Amino acid sequence: MKETFFILFVIAVLLGLTAVRYRRQIVAFISFYKQMKAVRTNLREGEPAGRQTDISGIQLVKCGRCSKWIPETEAERSGGQAVCRSVCVAINPARST
Repeated sequence: MKETFFILFVIAVLLGLTAVRYRRQIVAFISFYKQMKAVRTNLREGEPAGRQTDISGIQLVKCGRCSKWIPETEAERSGGQAVCRSVCVAINPARST
């Protein structure tokens, strides 16, 4: 009977040391399991899996000076061409107007 308790004690110590050593991986596994469980319950309830918002695309224009693609909101019009507001206009401001 004493041998059984000793063996169980040694196994418990080894499991404890292993849990301390791999605690980050254990926590990651538990959080992954909880996320998968939440997805499974959402699918059963009929909720959409991913709550996607309506994302409108960003219009890109090509800079007439450096040929870099930039968002239209960051472009400045110069002679009918789009010009980088932050780079090309700052380098040569006289040509931007």
